Amino acid sequence: MAALPTDARCPPGMVFVSGGGTVGVDPSRFAVVHTRGRPTVVAPEAECPAALATVDDPVACWVQTDLVDPVLRPRAVTLDGFCVDRHPFPGPGARYTVDGMTAWDAQVLRDLLASTSLGGRRLCTASELQVAVAGPIGNRPILYGPRHRPERCPADAPIGQDPLCTNPETGVFEYAAVHSHWVEADPAFVAAACDRPPCLAAGRRALTPGMLVVLGGTGRRQTRQAPLTPHTWHDHGRPAPTGCDAMGHDDQPAICATPSPAWGRHDAAMVAAEARWREWVAVARETGRMDRFLDHGVGGRSCPGGE
Repeated sequence: MAALPTDARCPPGMVFVSGGGTVGVDPSRFAVVHTRGRPTVVAPEAECPAALATVDDPVACWVQTDLVDPVLRPRAVTLDGFCVDRHPFPGPGARYTVDGMTAWDAQVLRDLLASTSLGGRRLCTASELQVAVAGPIGNRPILYGPRHRPERCPADAPIGQDPLCTNPETGVFEYAAVHSHWVEADPAFVAAACDRPPCLAAGRRALTPGMLVVLGGTGRRQTRQAPLTPHTWHDHGRPAPTGCDAMGHDDQPAICATPSPAWGRHDAAMVAAEARWREWVAVARETGRMDRFLDHGVGGRSCPGGE
């Protein structure tokens, strides 16, 4: 994996994002096809053209399942500068891991990043990823623009194949347009995560800062979360090893880092940290599996009883 041009404050392959503005989207901009309570629904996506015609300036068609996850309405945000991977993990030219991540996997990764010197890398916070994908000034409903364009961001192509699947304001690619991403709930996100706080996560747990949640939509129109947008979230309950090798999630990690001037100085410790990170990420790129990546990180089985 070749190093990409980067901000001097960030690890290679990352972009620096900062500033404030308004992020979020009005849920009424989604054209909705309801399936809940209908005994038989054959190809509900076929109803999308009619639903789209009923909405002024629609973002996308949302074929809602029996459960619906919150949409993040517009809110004011101000963030200190942070670094975020320009391309989703495991980087440009690779394919997304086929097994994705469970809540247990996300916790294992967060702990590994916290315990290993990898140049300040960590899971992004929810507000950071939302701002990076939407842009603090432009606040795009979808990464690449105001509405869904079917030709953008092909899900079956390597990461970064579509040069227009990007937000030029922040320089990030593909987030929320193909997969959703694991992040850490921050206080500002928690305060705005639902229409009537306090918000509840899976299992009716109170949503609190530090919890692991999944931000963003996917390329699927039939889904619990609003599709193709960074302005939606869900979670998968309390992290637990039970079944962590067979959950079948396609959620991916969002990797951020704390800016440091040492990157611009090519500090020896940072150079060594970057080499360790690239050696580790190469496992995910070569195997296409998140479990193999995490196993390598822990030096054994990241999922107790995993294959």
